[in-house]
Amino acid sequence: KMRGVAVSMSLDPMHRAGPLLPPLNGVLEDKMMLQNLPSILVAHALQPQPHDVILDMCSAPGGKTLHLASLVNNKAIIVACDKSRKKMVTAKDLFRKMGATCITPLALDTTKCVNDQIEERKSVEEIIKEACADPDDGLKQVKKFFPESFDKILLDPPCSALGLRPKLSITQQSSHELEKHATYQCKFVEQAVKLLKPGGYMTYSTCTINVNENEGIVHHILATYECMEMLPIPVRQGIGQAGLEGHGLDEKERMCMRRFDPRDAEADTMGFFVARFRKKG
Repeated sequence: KMRGVAVSMSLDPMHRAGPLLPPLNGVLEDKMMLQNLPSILVAHALQPQPHDVILDMCSAPGGKTLHLASLVNNKAIIVACDKSRKKMVTAKDLFRKMGATCITPLALDTTKCVNDQIEERKSVEEIIKEACADPDDGLKQVKKFFPESFDKILLDPPCSALGLRPKLSITQQSSHELEKHATYQCKFVEQAVKLLKPGGYMTYSTCTINVNENEGIVHHILATYECMEMLPIPVRQGIGQAGLEGHGLDEKERMCMRRFDPRDAEADTMGFFVARFRKKG
């Protein structure tokens, strides 16, 4: 009889064989974790310093947050947020496992986290210290912060994820669905600009190649918020490319950002985008 091997392709994530990331086989599992090169760039672009007050608006699963903690040698106030309580409980356990005691994880929707009410102003440290921990999962019960409370903000909002690879399925079926992502990202931007101190720095990043979520958001920030200016990302030559032409940005602005193209065989990275801003004042 003829015999052979058949392979069946499935888009169902439940049929996946093996781990989501290459295994470290238990080697220093509480000391290190894997990240893609573009993701590593984000924390370096923010240039966190010891004693900074830092906000990671969409932290889960927590890799970039942990990178920030390592860069400041665990000597800062880092607030890590995500709308999903389940994800932040998992992230909390990861932070504790890695010894990152400077991180405070919160289940918080950062599209509506600015306290605009006229009342006694409190610092981030005071708000966290006074907040009660949830009796079930231990997460601090914090809902809002006052404007101009953070020295640095890392904004890596939910996106269309068109830069991930391998990409075996695309959930968006129309350009209209893609536009929804940019609209949602603008809500995070509005809150970030309010929360950032004058003179503070913000990074904006995505894992998509969709221009509306990348160069389009940068143009939106510069056109909408006069207090925000773009700064070049301190990076070694050859890491990433300039932004795309023809989307409302001049050459200087395009050169400030870093775009990673998954088609670039030499770079061999996922699709990604990073931009860096400073709040004037």
